Amino acid sequence: PGLDLYAEMTPAKEVGGDLYDFTLHGDLLYLCVGDVAGKGVPASLFMAQAVRLFHALVLQQLSPREIANRLNIDLSENNDNGMFVTMFIGCADLQTGHFSFCNAGHNPPVIGGSDQGGTFIPVESNAPIGLWPKMDFVGEEIDNIKGRPLFIYTDGLNEAENPQQEQLGDERLLDIVRHVRFHNARQTIEHIHAEVERHRQGAEPNDDLTMMCLRLN
Repeated sequence: PGLDLYAEMTPAKEVGGDLYDFTLHGDLLYLCVGDVAGKGVPASLFMAQAVRLFHALVLQQLSPREIANRLNIDLSENNDNGMFVTMFIGCADLQTGHFSFCNAGHNPPVIGGSDQGGTFIPVESNAPIGLWPKMDFVGEEIDNIKGRPLFIYTDGLNEAENPQQEQLGDERLLDIVRHVRFHNARQTIEHIHAEVERHRQGAEPNDDLTMMCLRLN
């Protein structure tokens, strides 16, 4: 009750490197959306390891910043292939609407409820997870996101290409989100996905595409 959440992942190939996850601990909703560098089996294995570790750290009810730091230490260890993952990690209090988050080199989410109908959240860029074990990530927070749709995605959205290799782009992405009449999270995701397909004009996907939308009521 009080939570509307929907997510979907569409791999560009048979095996993808994108990830999303969410889990409830009492009134706390933990979530993450990530994009592993590269494609195919190596990226998929790194992705699976990141999700497994995320779950283990959430059980300790750590802050998103602490989760990012711990993930980074674990995934940097014996990382001879130089794999890394960009990730947005968040924790929402369903009662108060307080939202803490850590953005690890990932695309900034879009939040609704502004005069414009939607804006990119100003985020610390930080670095991706898995490259530098001594990295200290910066955590951030929003006092209350109740009633404000939150849209998180991977760069398979803004970098989606048409046959002329023209990308959808951040401005077009923002324009699409601003013109979605929010009924529920699933309808919002499906509308944006349809707009991406319209932009592609039949071109094959050039990257995995993952989207998550949620609203606390």
